[in-house]
Parts: sequence; structure tokens; C-alpha cells
Amino acid sequence: MKVFEITEEGPTQGWKAYCTNTPSSKMSNSWRSSCKARGHLARDTGKSQKIGKTRKKLDGMKAKSEKYGGPISPTRTG
Repeated sequence: MKVFEITEEGPTQGWKAYCTNTPSSKMSNSWRSSCKARGHLARDTGKSQKIGKTRKKLDGMKAKSEKYGGPISPTRTG
């Protein structure tokens, strides 16, 4: 993580624009995980989670975490 990323609150152009326009290799890990939690980037995990009554794989899924109004629990997905 770089010093300017610690002092900034978030991207200047907005999260959606940052997540969709910036390649994953140029993002810091914390901002990449924030983009995944907000549902702007697809998840890359082999885990599955119960959504409703069925179990779904999260790999390649753009799903928001509970903090941002989605069905994915952040503690269960890693």
C-alpha cells in the first residue's frame, strides 16, 4: 500500500468509475476488495454461499456484500 492511499478516503472520480476503468493490477488490495464488496468487480473465489434457499458459487459473480445492500456475508466469503 502506498502512502497516498492511506490518507485518501476513496477514489476522486467515484467508486464505480474507478473500479470499472482501473485494471486490477494497478489497484491496491484494499481498494480491489472494496470494489468487490460494492459489486463492481467479479469475485474470484472457489467458495459458495447460501443465497435464499439455494447454494450458489461466488466465482465470477458480481454480488454486493451485506454492508452495501447485497446478500453476501463478508465473514463467510473470505
